[in-house]
Amino acid sequence: MSEPDQCEITVHPLIQNNQPQELQMDETLGNNSSQNNECSLWLDSIMREVTEDENDQPLWPKIPRVPDKLRNENEECYIPKVVSIGPYHYPERDNTLREVETLKVPMARQFILDSGKDIQLIYSELEKVIQTSRKFYNEIDITGFDDEQFARMMFLDGCFILQFIYCVTHNYENLEMTDRQVAGVKRDLLLLENQVPFPVLQSLMRLRYGKKKTNHGMKLLNDFLSHQILKPRDQPLWIRRLLWPGMWLITLLLMFYVFVVAKISWGAMLLTSTCIVIILLVWLMRLIPTLKKRQWQAAQQPAHLLEPLHSLFICSHKSKVKSSPRRYGHYLYSSAKNLKKVGIHFMPSQTSGLMDVKFKSSFFYGTVKLPTLTIDVSTMPLLLNLVAYETSAALDQLPVTSYICFMDSLIDDADDVKELRSKGIIVNFLGTDQQVADLFNKMGSSLEPDTSVYNDVKREINKQYESTLKKWVAEMQRTYFRSPWAFLAFAAAAVGLALTATQVYYTIHPPPHPPPPPPPN
Repeated sequence: MSEPDQCEITVHPLIQNNQPQELQMDETLGNNSSQNNECSLWLDSIMREVTEDENDQPLWPKIPRVPDKLRNENEECYIPKVVSIGPYHYPERDNTLREVETLKVPMARQFILDSGKDIQLIYSELEKVIQTSRKFYNEIDITGFDDEQFARMMFLDGCFILQFIYCVTHNYENLEMTDRQVAGVKRDLLLLENQVPFPVLQSLMRLRYGKKKTNHGMKLLNDFLSHQILKPRDQPLWIRRLLWPGMWLITLLLMFYVFVVAKISWGAMLLTSTCIVIILLVWLMRLIPTLKKRQWQAAQQPAHLLEPLHSLFICSHKSKVKSSPRRYGHYLYSSAKNLKKVGIHFMPSQTSGLMDVKFKSSFFYGTVKLPTLTIDVSTMPLLLNLVAYETSAALDQLPVTSYICFMDSLIDDADDVKELRSKGIIVNFLGTDQQVADLFNKMGSSLEPDTSVYNDVKREINKQYESTLKKWVAEMQRTYFRSPWAFLAFAAAAVGLALTATQVYYTIHPPPHPPPPPPPN
């Protein structure tokens, strides 16, 4: 092809598809303008504040699945063993969990009969909260339930839970379950994936107990949850040892005061005895509050039973979690037996709240106060489901998670458990001390604590642990004061050394002789 011919078919780069140049330029400018508008909207969306209505669906369900990271480590702790509650483990009701499933209908019937209300009335009231309750679960897990099926499931499960709690706390002899089943149901009702929405329970309680007894149902729930935490054997060891002797001592002193002091002397003896009685009464009154049941008080309605249990477990309405911006002391690296070697001892706190952890330092030694905890077969599932709740609820602090990690740092083997058990901090109903050590080591191995929790306590422990002076004091106490015989040997050696030093001193520096008496006149 000749050069003139090539020039004839050459197309201008801005003219394509046989379109004029002006049209192509308009389209290009239009595309650029559209892209600029999209970019502006995107930038505006970044700066715009999110103002969603509180009643809208949250970003995550209030009753979620256990996070995969936790489930993969200890899957058996999150799966129900005897009863399925809610939709997550519904398929297992006709298989492995059928034994207790057959008891739901008779227990629901008894719940309705005890209420004195018509079953249609109670069911119709429950239906009013069904749409709200559906939003508590993962949407993918409830797609197989229409509203009627979901309402029937919530009705049976809610009646079963409330009737079981009533029987366990107030009417145990009429609970037609074996002890094994009762223990299994108590365990399963506290699993994160085995919950019903609290509006369902509240709707049933409102009709069961009536308006005059609105708080009675909440009291039952509180009694049930408190029973999982502060049992009689969970009271601090020093309270159990001193409470009754203290009461007997006060009684004897009062009898002595009435029959002896008041009749014989009204002077110093009366004043002294009166002061002793007052002091002992005040001491006893300080012990009594630690024996009272915890009462759960919430500013807003909880999502499920695990939420008030978490509050009771950490005693959040009484204790404040202290935090510190300083980095030193965030982690604890010494076990209980190693801390004891440097003069750091342990004693139980006055409550069983997980936040009641304190450290008191003195010149000679330090004392760590820890809450008393009963360890049995249900402890690990209970603690790990509270951890799962903390993780899924995105709480500001992770007290249960941090407590497990704190205990894991104190416990390496059976000797550490023995030290804590001898002080009344651990009550072992699980088995050997090594089993308890393995339990905390297994739980703590996959958890990451909140470094702000117990931060001050850990920093003070590390500070005392690294003090050379206090290590010397602790070594001297362990060497010379570990037993009465060692103390007597030390005292005898000290007295002998003092006498020897005195003898040497007076040998080198004899006292001046007294002047001779004056001669007689």
